[in-house]
Amino acid sequence: MKTYLRHRICNVIDIKELITSEFLDFEGKYRNYEEFHDFWELCFVFGGSITVRIDNQEHPISENQLILISPNKRHSYFSNHGNRSKAFVVCFDSFSQALDAISEYVFPFGQEIHSCMNLIMKECQNTFRLNESDHLQVLDTPVFGGQQALLLQLEYLLICLVRELSAEGGSKIEFFSDRNFHQDLVNAILRYLRENIHKKIALNDVCERFNYSRSYICKTFKSQTGESLITCFNRLKIEEATRLLTESDKSISDISDDLGFREVKYFDSVFKKHYGITPVQYREKAEKIITE
Repeated sequence: MKTYLRHRICNVIDIKELITSEFLDFEGKYRNYEEFHDFWELCFVFGGSITVRIDNQEHPISENQLILISPNKRHSYFSNHGNRSKAFVVCFDSFSQALDAISEYVFPFGQEIHSCMNLIMKECQNTFRLNESDHLQVLDTPVFGGQQALLLQLEYLLICLVRELSAEGGSKIEFFSDRNFHQDLVNAILRYLRENIHKKIALNDVCERFNYSRSYICKTFKSQTGESLITCFNRLKIEEATRLLTESDKSISDISDDLGFREVKYFDSVFKKHYGITPVQYREKAEKIITE
């Protein structure tokens, strides 16, 4: 008899709750009040054009474009064109780190994303009373499965947005396999550290590069390698230092500068912690071995 194994699904984007949704009608010159909240907000313009102001930066949004606004970002909508523009807004709660990569980016619509957005608006209209209150209210006779269908379509849309942005030339977004996600992430971080071995890289630089929080990066890296990210980066620098000490005639000060250490004294301290001797002693020992 054939054996079937269950596969545990890895949700890379997971929406916890829907907060609210509404249609906005920008007739003539329009500006709404500035607000901020602790959940995500997606705005899709399906008629005319508007401007979204996020933390003092303006983002023009044309018809069939959308933008995703991160939690706790001050934002407002306005239109000065004298035309009648229309937008659809949906707010939701999610802790998925992948969304950080696509926030505050204006997306032009491909056919797949456009179709998905139309389905989201349709499910919303057939499930909830819109523009009647500050929170979602279910219709007396909603379409069957409307809430779940809306959530699934919204998750799929966000996945499409991440895929679309990652496919652009020069994108820094990286995909990792579901099966080996944490190891793939750590391997990518290690590649990044090695590529920047001669630079001063802080933890915040790594978080910004891979769009994950400090706590998530630190926890994942430590669980996969057994050492902290900064300890690992210093170790890689010291390994490179041993090569420079034996293969070049650079001074200790120059090697320290080349590897991004803030001062020679600190370089000596880190080196001695790894090898038990100073860089000068290491070079003398290596030269002695060569001449014997």
